[in-house]
This record gives sequence, C-alpha cells and structure tokens, in this order.
Amino acid sequence: MKKRLALTISALALSVAMALPAYAGTWKYVDEQWKYQRGANKFAYNEWIEDNGKWYYIGNDGFMKTGWQLIGGQWYYLDSAGVRQSGWIKYNDQWYFLYPNGVMAVNTVIDGRQIGADGIWIPAEGQTEPANISDLSTPYLLQNMEGISTKGYTIITSGKNAEGDRWTNAIRLKGKGSYVQYNTNGAYTLLAGALAPSSQFDSGIMARVTVYGDNDQILYTSPDIHYSEKTIYFGVDVTGQNQVRVEVSLVKDNEWDDPVIMFDGLALYR
Repeated sequence: MKKRLALTISALALSVAMALPAYAGTWKYVDEQWKYQRGANKFAYNEWIEDNGKWYYIGNDGFMKTGWQLIGGQWYYLDSAGVRQSGWIKYNDQWYFLYPNGVMAVNTVIDGRQIGADGIWIPAEGQTEPANISDLSTPYLLQNMEGISTKGYTIITSGKNAEGDRWTNAIRLKGKGSYVQYNTNGAYTLLAGALAPSSQFDSGIMARVTVYGDNDQILYTSPDIHYSEKTIYFGVDVTGQNQVRVEVSLVKDNEWDDPVIMFDGLALYR
C-alpha cells in the first residue's frame, strides 16, 4: 500500500512538471512509466524530447529513461525525473563532468581537474571536490562572436558529416592550417562542442584538431580523424586564457586533398 501510494505521488508530481505538451506531443503515464504520445496511437521511440527547456530521452521500448544511459555511443546521466544533466555530478562517490549537451567528458581537463578515460575525476594532491560554478545554460556560439580572425572558415547553414548526420548553423574549417581564433580576455572557463569530418573528407588523408591558448599553449588535441570518424564531443578548460585558437592539421597527407572538418555548437561558457 505504501509503495503504491509513493508511486502515485511520484506520478502526480511528474505529471504536474510535464503538464504542458512538448511540441505537438503529450506525456502519458503507462504501466507506472512515462511515454510521449505524438498523435493517435503514435508514440516516440529512440529520441530526445525537449520540454520547457529540459531534455528527456525515450528508449526503444517507448518509455522515458533515467540514470546512466549509453546513447549513440556516448554516456549521459538523466536524473530521477528523466531530466538530462550537465556539469559536475557525484555518483557512487565518484565525480563526473557532463558537457552542456549532456555528454560525459573523458580524457580531458575541466576546471583544472583531470578526467580519465572512464569519465571519473582523478584528484590531484590538495584538490577540493568540484563545484558547478560555470553557467552551462548560456552558450556563446563562436559564429555569433565579433572580432574573430579566421582561415578556411565558413558558416554553413546545412552540411552532412561523415556519419550522414545533417548539421545546421555549424562552422567548417577547410584545409591544412585552417583555424578560427578569438580573444577571450580571460572571461570564459570552458570551450565545448562537437567535431566530425565532413562528408567531403577524403579517405586518403588523416587530420587532427588542436586548441591553442596563450603563447600557443596546447590545451586540447583530438584523436586522429579519418574519413569515417564518428562525432567527437570535446571540452577544453580555457580559464584565464586571453586568446583561443582552434586549428586543423594533417597527420597523413596525400598532397592534393584538403581536410574538411565540421563543428557543431562550438561555444564558450562563463
């Protein structure tokens, strides 16, 4: 009886939070789980749903997911109400960092803290536990910033990456040594986004993306990128940097084809 009452209260609480439809759909409570109905006998499957600025994921069984979820080869964490999380989270006494788009960070440094291949923060001597001090809800998109200097840089309204996904309002860097550079004046803490080879990327070459800070200090180096590379989600600690440059270089050159790299949601965060 107590369990049924608790489930009823939980359902009522979530129904209040989801009372308004997201786009043209409506949340439905079925078999003590949430589904998203788009129309008569039509439900969402395997997709993200945005509702009042929050993101939820519907699995292949048609139900809203919670907890850790592996989606498209990337780990996300959805809280008990199904809301996609970002920033630092503590789970089973381990700390993780989730990028603004929810993807779990790996093999990088965030807020001066090293994150391993498993996504877990590796504490250095004397470091305190992380805190969510950055505003990850407000991206300053690179293509909207003034005063940037570029080479081989294009804003694209529509383009396909090597996986066949179409990105809109993204940017493209074409050619060895192509870059986009901008002055941060120490005002930002994080550079984050996604990168992938364009569908125009030739199979005979291999490239790499490097993020430089002041005095050409290397802040981030991507894995080697080949023509069929999957999307790479990355974040770079730019705290205290006055200038940041994102540059493409060639690892394998066939001497006639240019690397073409696309970036989606490349933005700075305070």
